[in-house]
Amino acid sequence: MTAPRVLGGLGGLALFALIATLFVSAVRQLDHDVQAGTTDGHTGAQPPVAAAVPMDAEAAIVDRVVDGDTVRVIADPRGSIPGGGSIRVRLLNIDAPELARDDRPAECGARDAVAHMLELVAPGDVVWLVADEDDRDDFDRPLRGMWTDDGVFVNEAMAAAGWARDVVFAPNDRFFDVVAQAAATARADGRGMWEKCAG
Repeated sequence: MTAPRVLGGLGGLALFALIATLFVSAVRQLDHDVQAGTTDGHTGAQPPVAAAVPMDAEAAIVDRVVDGDTVRVIADPRGSIPGGGSIRVRLLNIDAPELARDDRPAECGARDAVAHMLELVAPGDVVWLVADEDDRDDFDRPLRGMWTDDGVFVNEAMAAAGWARDVVFAPNDRFFDVVAQAAATARADGRGMWEKCAG
């Protein structure tokens, strides 16, 4: 017996993830409204994410890790990433080593970068996405800062571990200073690719 196909082709797992995303987004919005005084506040709800996550963040569910700077997510179609289904999101202000592709070998540290990303976010995890000035890159991928549900800034964490370089493509510099500082420290300390790929 096959799983029912609903919502334009979403399978049961994707539908569940979408419903979970919508629920978490609603809870976060309610909490924001309570803090802003725009609701009566009788829910007693606690913030669903750490205070480090920006208030303009939107919830999504991780579908899979593509590489050290790209993650596929299932996002709320009512949010800033419409379309439904699994969508590739490119993380802002980092550049991780590339995996093998189109007859090109993998760059040094590429598999390690993927492994570290999987330590930070795994399929099924709730993550929080934040945009900058330009919404998408030249490949039509949404460009975002990403936080885990407990407040870890994934872009910064990848740079801090030494598995991504800092990069800025103007005007998207909202997170650049934080990422650049983390990358500089990792480089100075010889972490990640700065150790493995030196020379």
